[in-house]
Amino acid sequence: MERILPSQKGCLKHPELGFSLIEVLVATAVSAIALAGLLVAYDLVDKQYSKIRDISTVRQAGGNVLRILERDLRMTGFAYRTDSGVITFGEITTPITVVDSGANCCDEMTVIYDRHDEAAGTTDRVEIRYWVKSYTGTKGTRGRLFKQVNILAPAPSISTGPEEVMADFIEDLQIVRAGTTPKPDQLIEIYLALRTSREYDRNVAYQREDHFPGNSNISRDDGYRRGEFSTSVALRNLAL
Repeated sequence: MERILPSQKGCLKHPELGFSLIEVLVATAVSAIALAGLLVAYDLVDKQYSKIRDISTVRQAGGNVLRILERDLRMTGFAYRTDSGVITFGEITTPITVVDSGANCCDEMTVIYDRHDEAAGTTDRVEIRYWVKSYTGTKGTRGRLFKQVNILAPAPSISTGPEEVMADFIEDLQIVRAGTTPKPDQLIEIYLALRTSREYDRNVAYQREDHFPGNSNISRDDGYRRGEFSTSVALRNLAL
């Protein structure tokens, strides 16, 4: 007969405990369900955050573009004069040109004015053009707003500037000469529409409202989110 030592008697009274196979399977299933719930919640929060961030980006970009356009419009037609009252480069005969796109996107605008640097004592006459053209990239085809600054005078500085991208995902740009006869260029109205860089699950119908300036009739029904902006700018140099 096998002899049991005194030190082994406690082990026989309290055998080693553990989880059964059923308990392990139940715990695994519960953990998987909880993890799946967390992933779904995270995905929803992440999508909502991305949507809010994209819409915020659209609003910020639209506001920035309008401020740039307003600044150049307010300078339109400014002809710098010397201390003796002489216009340095002569009168500006066509201070603003607007190309109407009809019922489509997008209108085009060119303005001319003199830039004077008081500190450097220099003056040049610039021609600034804004237009939208189609661009195709990794995020699909969309409109891009471009700006080009050409120097018309003085002769040593005459040059054609590069085409610079001002904003992406442009849906519409309408520029309206809203001044009264005989000076319709005294007041310019602008309408700008941008969209987000990606689509979202729920489609939203977009139709440009009639109270906005311009004559385009663009409508969409897709998952993009859009921001619309408008402003009116009085061209002070053309009201004299």
